[in-house]
Amino acid sequence: MRASLKRSSEDHRLEALQPTGIPILDKVTGGGFPRPSAIALMGPIGSGKSSLVRELVTNFIRQGCSLLYYCIDDPADIVKLGLEDHHIAVDKIEQEGRLEFVDMFSLGAQKLAESLPKMDPSEILEETLKFQDLLSYGRSFALKPGMGPKIIIMDSITPFFLLTEARKVFQYVQVMRFATRIARAVTIAILHTEVVDESLENATANLADGVIEMKKRTGEIMLKGGTMKVLRIGRNPIMSRGYFYQITQQGIVFSNSPVI
Repeated sequence: MRASLKRSSEDHRLEALQPTGIPILDKVTGGGFPRPSAIALMGPIGSGKSSLVRELVTNFIRQGCSLLYYCIDDPADIVKLGLEDHHIAVDKIEQEGRLEFVDMFSLGAQKLAESLPKMDPSEILEETLKFQDLLSYGRSFALKPGMGPKIIIMDSITPFFLLTEARKVFQYVQVMRFATRIARAVTIAILHTEVVDESLENATANLADGVIEMKKRTGEIMLKGGTMKVLRIGRNPIMSRGYFYQITQQGIVFSNSPVI
Protein backbone atom coordinates (compact mmCIF):
# COMPACT_ATOMS: atom_id res chain seq x y z
CA MET A 1 0.00 0.00 0.00
CA ARG A 2 1.46 3.35 -0.99
CA ALA A 3 1.63 6.20 1.47
CA SER A 4 -1.16 8.67 0.84
CA LEU A 5 -0.87 12.45 0.75
CA LYS A 6 -2.83 15.06 2.63
CA ARG A 7 -2.71 18.83 2.76
CA SER A 8 -1.81 20.36 6.08
CA SER A 9 -4.41 22.78 7.45
CA GLU A 10 -1.62 25.28 8.24
CA ASP A 11 0.13 25.58 4.87
CA HIS A 12 0.04 24.62 1.21
CA ARG A 13 2.49 21.73 1.35
CA LEU A 14 1.53 18.09 0.99
CA GLU A 15 2.83 15.63 3.55
CA ALA A 16 3.18 11.89 2.96
CA LEU A 17 1.14 9.69 5.27
CA GLN A 18 1.89 6.07 6.15
CA PRO A 19 -1.40 4.27 6.91
CA THR A 20 -1.34 2.36 10.21
CA GLY A 21 -3.74 -0.33 9.02
CA ILE A 22 -5.80 0.14 12.21
CA PRO A 23 -9.11 1.74 11.13
CA ILE A 24 -9.70 3.82 14.26
CA LEU A 25 -6.11 5.09 14.32
CA ASP A 26 -6.17 5.98 10.61
CA LYS A 27 -9.48 7.80 11.09
CA VAL A 28 -8.26 9.84 14.08
CA THR A 29 -4.91 10.72 12.45
CA GLY A 30 -6.47 11.68 9.13
CA GLY A 31 -4.97 8.77 7.22
CA GLY A 32 -1.87 7.63 9.10
CA PHE A 33 1.47 8.82 10.45
CA PRO A 34 3.30 11.63 8.59
CA ARG A 35 6.54 10.53 7.00
CA PRO A 36 9.04 11.52 8.27
CA SER A 37 7.97 11.80 11.90
CA ALA A 38 8.98 10.64 15.38
CA ILE A 39 5.99 9.25 17.30
CA ALA A 40 6.06 8.81 21.09
CA LEU A 41 3.88 5.96 22.37
CA MET A 42 3.44 6.60 26.09
CA GLY A 43 1.75 4.74 28.92
CA PRO A 44 2.36 2.75 32.11
CA ILE A 45 3.96 -0.70 32.07
CA GLY A 46 1.43 -3.36 31.07
CA SER A 47 -0.87 -0.97 29.22
CA GLY A 48 -0.44 -2.75 25.86
CA LYS A 49 2.07 -0.49 24.11
CA SER A 50 4.17 -3.36 22.76
CA SER A 51 1.00 -5.17 21.61
CA LEU A 52 -0.02 -2.09 19.64
CA VAL A 53 3.49 -1.74 18.17
CA ARG A 54 3.53 -5.34 16.96
CA GLU A 55 0.13 -4.86 15.37
CA LEU A 56 1.49 -1.77 13.61
CA VAL A 57 4.67 -3.60 12.55
CA THR A 58 2.59 -6.39 11.04
CA ASN A 59 0.53 -3.90 9.03
CA PHE A 60 3.59 -1.93 7.88
CA ILE A 61 5.32 -5.10 6.66
CA ARG A 62 2.21 -6.10 4.71
CA GLN A 63 2.24 -2.62 3.12
CA GLY A 64 5.75 -3.26 1.78
CA CYS A 65 7.65 -1.14 4.29
CA SER A 66 11.21 -1.85 5.42
CA LEU A 67 11.58 -2.03 9.18
CA LEU A 68 14.35 -1.72 11.78
CA TYR A 69 13.32 -3.02 15.24
CA TYR A 70 15.38 -2.18 18.32
CA CYS A 71 14.61 -4.91 20.90
CA ILE A 72 15.49 -3.28 24.22
CA ASP A 73 12.93 -4.53 26.77
CA ASP A 74 12.70 -8.08 25.35
CA PRO A 75 15.09 -10.29 23.36
CA ALA A 76 14.61 -10.44 19.60
CA ASP A 77 13.45 -14.07 19.78
CA ILE A 78 10.43 -13.04 21.87
CA VAL A 79 9.60 -10.17 19.51
CA LYS A 80 9.85 -12.51 16.51
CA LEU A 81 7.43 -14.96 18.14
CA GLY A 82 4.97 -12.11 18.66
CA LEU A 83 5.15 -11.21 14.97
CA GLU A 84 4.81 -14.85 13.91
CA ASP A 85 1.61 -14.98 15.98
CA HIS A 86 0.33 -12.35 13.50
CA HIS A 87 1.16 -14.76 10.64
CA ILE A 88 4.27 -12.86 9.54
CA ALA A 89 6.99 -15.03 7.94
CA VAL A 90 9.78 -13.35 9.91
CA ASP A 91 12.71 -15.42 8.58
CA LYS A 92 11.65 -14.92 4.96
CA ILE A 93 11.22 -11.16 5.33
CA GLU A 94 14.58 -10.92 7.14
CA GLN A 95 16.23 -12.71 4.20
CA GLU A 96 14.60 -10.23 1.83
CA GLY A 97 16.29 -7.43 3.79
CA ARG A 98 13.01 -5.74 4.72
CA LEU A 99 13.18 -6.56 8.44
CA GLU A 100 16.20 -6.10 10.72
CA PHE A 101 16.49 -6.58 14.48
CA VAL A 102 18.96 -4.93 16.84
CA ASP A 103 18.94 -7.16 19.93
CA MET A 104 20.03 -4.71 22.63
CA PHE A 105 18.46 -6.94 25.31
CA SER A 106 20.66 -9.93 24.44
CA LEU A 107 23.72 -7.69 24.18
CA GLY A 108 23.01 -6.60 27.77
CA ALA A 109 22.57 -10.20 28.93
CA GLN A 110 25.88 -11.16 27.28
CA LYS A 111 27.62 -8.22 28.91
CA LEU A 112 26.21 -9.25 32.29
CA ALA A 113 27.44 -12.84 31.88
CA GLU A 114 30.92 -11.63 30.94
CA SER A 115 31.18 -9.08 33.74
CA LEU A 116 29.85 -10.89 36.81
CA PRO A 117 30.98 -10.69 39.53
CA LYS A 118 33.43 -7.94 38.60
CA MET A 119 31.06 -5.17 37.59
CA ASP A 120 28.08 -3.57 39.32
CA PRO A 121 24.77 -4.22 37.41
CA SER A 122 24.14 -0.48 36.95
CA GLU A 123 27.56 -0.13 35.33
CA ILE A 124 26.70 -2.96 32.96
CA LEU A 125 23.55 -1.14 31.85
CA GLU A 126 25.48 2.07 31.34
CA GLU A 127 28.03 0.19 29.21
CA THR A 128 25.39 -1.64 27.15
CA LEU A 129 22.57 0.85 26.66
CA LYS A 130 24.28 3.75 24.95
CA PHE A 131 22.23 6.03 22.76
CA GLN A 132 25.04 6.40 20.24
CA ASP A 133 24.87 2.63 19.68
CA LEU A 134 21.32 3.04 18.41
CA LEU A 135 22.56 5.49 15.81
CA SER A 136 25.51 3.37 14.71
CA TYR A 137 23.32 0.28 14.32
CA GLY A 138 20.75 2.26 12.35
CA ARG A 139 23.15 4.14 10.08
CA SER A 140 23.27 1.55 7.29
CA PHE A 141 19.49 1.12 7.45
CA ALA A 142 18.90 4.86 7.16
CA LEU A 143 21.20 5.20 4.16
CA LYS A 144 20.24 1.99 2.36
CA PRO A 145 18.84 2.88 -1.09
CA GLY A 146 15.99 1.29 -3.02
CA MET A 147 13.84 0.25 -0.08
CA GLY A 148 10.16 0.82 0.58
CA PRO A 149 8.98 3.34 3.19
CA LYS A 150 11.16 2.99 6.30
CA ILE A 151 9.89 2.33 9.82
CA ILE A 152 12.07 2.40 12.96
CA ILE A 153 10.81 0.89 16.25
CA MET A 154 12.41 1.56 19.65
CA ASP A 155 10.89 -0.77 22.25
CA SER A 156 11.58 0.97 24.57
CA ILE A 157 13.65 4.10 25.20
CA THR A 158 12.82 4.03 28.95
CA PRO A 159 16.11 2.39 30.07
CA PHE A 160 18.09 5.20 28.42
CA PHE A 161 16.12 7.81 30.31
CA LEU A 162 16.58 5.97 33.61
CA LEU A 163 20.33 6.13 33.13
CA THR A 164 20.76 9.72 32.00
CA GLU A 165 20.51 13.26 33.26
CA ALA A 166 17.35 15.18 32.40
CA ARG A 167 19.24 17.71 30.28
CA LYS A 168 20.28 14.94 27.86
CA VAL A 169 16.70 13.95 27.07
CA PHE A 170 16.40 16.98 24.79
CA GLN A 171 19.52 15.88 22.91
CA TYR A 172 18.30 12.29 22.61
CA VAL A 173 14.88 13.17 21.23
CA GLN A 174 16.36 15.75 18.87
CA VAL A 175 18.88 13.24 17.52
CA MET A 176 16.06 10.74 17.05
CA ARG A 177 14.15 13.35 15.05
CA PHE A 178 17.24 14.16 12.94
CA ALA A 179 17.80 10.45 12.19
CA THR A 180 14.14 10.05 11.29
CA ARG A 181 14.39 12.87 8.76
CA ILE A 182 17.61 11.57 7.21
CA ALA A 183 15.92 8.22 6.61
CA ARG A 184 12.55 9.85 5.75
CA ALA A 185 11.16 7.28 8.15
CA VAL A 186 8.43 6.92 10.73
CA THR A 187 10.05 6.28 14.12
CA ILE A 188 7.89 4.91 16.92
CA ALA A 189 9.50 5.10 20.38
CA ILE A 190 7.86 3.55 23.45
CA LEU A 191 8.24 5.34 26.78
CA HIS A 192 6.96 3.79 30.00
CA THR A 193 5.35 6.47 32.14
CA GLU A 194 5.22 6.48 35.96
CA VAL A 195 8.79 5.12 36.17
CA VAL A 196 10.69 8.15 34.85
CA ASP A 197 10.55 11.71 36.10
CA GLU A 198 7.49 13.64 34.95
CA SER A 199 9.72 16.32 33.43
CA LEU A 200 11.19 13.66 31.11
CA GLU A 201 7.72 12.56 30.06
CA ASN A 202 6.77 16.16 29.32
CA ALA A 203 9.98 16.81 27.36
CA THR A 204 9.43 13.73 25.23
CA ALA A 205 5.78 14.58 24.58
CA ASN A 206 6.60 18.19 23.65
CA LEU A 207 9.50 17.35 21.32
CA ALA A 208 8.00 14.37 19.49
CA ASP A 209 6.17 14.91 16.19
CA GLY A 210 3.23 12.88 17.46
CA VAL A 211 2.02 11.48 20.78
CA ILE A 212 -0.22 8.48 21.46
CA GLU A 213 -1.20 7.78 25.05
CA MET A 214 -2.37 4.42 26.39
CA LYS A 215 -3.86 3.93 29.86
CA LYS A 216 -4.75 0.69 31.61
CA ARG A 217 -8.34 0.00 32.49
CA THR A 218 -8.76 -0.18 36.27
CA GLY A 219 -11.11 -2.31 38.31
CA GLU A 220 -11.26 -5.22 35.85
CA ILE A 221 -8.41 -7.50 36.86
CA MET A 222 -9.22 -10.33 34.42
CA LEU A 223 -9.47 -8.11 31.34
CA LYS A 224 -6.35 -6.79 29.66
CA GLY A 225 -7.17 -3.48 28.06
CA GLY A 226 -7.54 0.22 28.50
CA THR A 227 -8.00 3.50 26.66
CA MET A 228 -5.98 4.89 23.76
CA LYS A 229 -5.89 8.60 22.93
CA VAL A 230 -4.06 10.42 20.12
CA LEU A 231 -2.84 13.73 21.56
CA ARG A 232 -1.03 15.11 18.51
CA ILE A 233 0.11 14.01 15.05
CA GLY A 234 2.38 16.04 12.74
CA ARG A 235 1.61 19.74 12.36
CA ASN A 236 -2.04 19.24 13.25
CA PRO A 237 -3.33 19.10 16.84
CA ILE A 238 -5.94 16.38 17.28
CA MET A 239 -8.88 16.55 19.64
CA SER A 240 -9.17 12.81 20.13
CA ARG A 241 -11.44 11.16 22.64
CA GLY A 242 -10.21 7.94 24.12
CA TYR A 243 -10.99 4.61 22.45
CA PHE A 244 -11.34 1.40 24.43
CA TYR A 245 -9.05 -1.48 23.47
CA GLN A 246 -8.72 -5.04 24.66
CA ILE A 247 -5.67 -7.29 24.30
CA THR A 248 -6.67 -10.76 23.09
CA GLN A 249 -4.88 -13.82 21.75
CA GLN A 250 -5.67 -12.48 18.25
CA GLY A 251 -4.03 -9.13 19.01
CA ILE A 252 -5.30 -5.74 20.15
CA VAL A 253 -8.97 -5.03 19.42
CA PHE A 254 -10.42 -1.50 19.49
CA SER A 255 -13.97 -0.38 20.17
CA ASN A 256 -15.66 1.44 17.30
CA SER A 257 -17.16 3.98 19.68
CA PRO A 258 -15.07 6.61 21.52
CA VAL A 259 -15.34 7.01 25.26
CA ILE A 260 -17.86 9.73 26.07
